[in-house]
Amino acid sequence: MFTNKKTLLAMSVASVFALSGCSSDDDKNEVVPDPVDPPVVVVPPEAPAELGSVVNANIVDSESFDVVSSTVMFFESGVASANVVDENGDVVTSVTTEDGNFSFLLKDGADIDSVTAVVMADGYIQKTFSIDLTELSDGDVDVLLPMTSETATGVAVEETDAAVSGGSSADAITGGVANGKATAAVTVPGGTQLQDANGDLITGDSVTLSVTAADTSSSAGAAITPEGLNAGSTTTVKTPVGVASVEMVDSNGTKVKKFSQPITVSMAIPADKGVSTGDMLTLVSQNEDTGVWTTETQQVEVKDLIADGSFYNASFMTDHLTFFAATEESTVCSSGVTLGLGGSAVPASGLKVRLQSSDATTVRTLAASNASGTIISGTKAAELGIVDNATASVRVFDSEGYTWYQSTGEVSICGTVADVNLEQPDEVALVDQAFTIVGQCADDAEATVSASGSLVTYKRVKAEGDTSTPLTKKAAPGVDAGEYALIDLISDATYNVSITYSGSLEFLNNVEGATTAEVTADGTDVTKTVTIADCSGLTGSGS
Repeated sequence: MFTNKKTLLAMSVASVFALSGCSSDDDKNEVVPDPVDPPVVVVPPEAPAELGSVVNANIVDSESFDVVSSTVMFFESGVASANVVDENGDVVTSVTTEDGNFSFLLKDGADIDSVTAVVMADGYIQKTFSIDLTELSDGDVDVLLPMTSETATGVAVEETDAAVSGGSSADAITGGVANGKATAAVTVPGGTQLQDANGDLITGDSVTLSVTAADTSSSAGAAITPEGLNAGSTTTVKTPVGVASVEMVDSNGTKVKKFSQPITVSMAIPADKGVSTGDMLTLVSQNEDTGVWTTETQQVEVKDLIADGSFYNASFMTDHLTFFAATEESTVCSSGVTLGLGGSAVPASGLKVRLQSSDATTVRTLAASNASGTIISGTKAAELGIVDNATASVRVFDSEGYTWYQSTGEVSICGTVADVNLEQPDEVALVDQAFTIVGQCADDAEATVSASGSLVTYKRVKAEGDTSTPLTKKAAPGVDAGEYALIDLISDATYNVSITYSGSLEFLNNVEGATTAEVTADGTDVTKTVTIADCSGLTGSGS
């Protein structure tokens, strides 16, 4: 019994030491649990904010309506625009487009009604357009900018090279072009100092003189005349009766803009413009680099009628080079231009209306919501220089390039153009469908983000033998985030879709395959899933 009691006592003492931590055993062999990794949570980027209203523009050949690769510069009152921005709000002063399509937004808080776009393209005559922004507050604005080819009927362009030394030529520099009523010429007297825009002598060893003329008795004259000449006009407008564009560039690429003494410029004025020998006409010029018009102090003198009686020679003196027009004043079309619509309904994506004549050459938009059919207000008619007795041929067509109405010859356009009965072409069987873009994290397929705030455009792929000229359209935001509405698709046709991402998804613009898609127009909604390679690496975007 004693032995058992001793054993129990020893066990009790051992237990006390173990619990109190006072044991002399210091081999540090306590048990340490294995670390537990926290669960990995993949967080996709935050969805970008929706875009505001967008200006979508297509640059096309004025005759074929094929797209034209171009460079566009934006100005406001002669200085680079500070209000034109891209999808991320960054200011854009110029853009180069290979497919003839470009888009822009206005900077938050911008208060402007228009922006000047100077468009340049190889093989085409440079043209300035005034893009109307007054309807941008109501939604997207779609514009068409037609460019005139240097080989178009009624237009003539000629270049002449001359050697120079020390910024001048001992001999006169002459150049010009003569193609019927598209005739103009320039004479720079020998010894004239050739200066750049700052008044400094040029340093090249040769110059190229380029002269462009157009027949103002045809639509060619109005087609190449830059817009904005009559901005601010109310009751009367200046009507160009003769035009000439003159440019000189030295071998270093420097433009000659000024001269140390006056030079002579001549142009043709068609006989049907109502001028007579001895008349003195108002001379206006436009700075082709900024789009600003100026009324010159010099005048254009009408001289002799040429032998065949088709046009008068006219000339003036100047000390600079640019686009010139001899003008007369006419009464403005104060009522504007309205189409007396009938027949088929205007499709949801709207229609384009082309007016073409020596009086007016422009393209306007007819929206589906435009119940009145007014395509040019009285104020806009003044700005465009449309006079009260103006006539023009009228063509109404859709963004797929199909004609819905064509007038028989020229008709009166001031006021209401009667009996514009729209007829939907047989080729135009239209369907709508939704196009949704979703970003999916590669490290977790359940982690997704809607690609809201993207600029989505679409254009039909022409079938073989198709002579239509489809334009690029912008898709409007759909009902849900990341959804875009592709409207008025030609049934069963194939469309190329282009995507420009913004905000937190901007990096996807550099991911192969993320910015394009191909869609068949069958009315079936389509979802494009774009893989985000590493959502965990997207710092600052919600991950």
